[in-house]
Amino acid sequence: MRHAVTFARRNWIVLGLLLASIAIAFWFALSLVSDALYFNDPRNLDVDLKPWMTPRYVVHTYDLPRSLVMEVLELDPEADRGIRLGRLAEDRGMSMDDLTALVRDAADTFRGAEQ
Repeated sequence: MRHAVTFARRNWIVLGLLLASIAIAFWFALSLVSDALYFNDPRNLDVDLKPWMTPRYVVHTYDLPRSLVMEVLELDPEADRGIRLGRLAEDRGMSMDDLTALVRDAADTFRGAEQ
């Protein structure tokens, strides 16, 4: 036990970095599993769009290619990555229901073309 304490005192920076990297890896793993479970639950697919959602959320919940979502929402893939859908609808003078209908129509067309 005395050797372990001596080792820890001498190498506290390395041990701190090791613990920090383990915590970060755990956080990413938890996030990955959490997203996988959430987006594979049928209750979370094709939901009504909410103002807090982003195009990335639409990509995952509607299972559509990112390029299609950006095209349908008429967004620049780089400049408008994190735009909230509420702001997008407000800028275009649309309601969230109109935006939801637009995305659902595109999803239906895309899925119909796949079959």
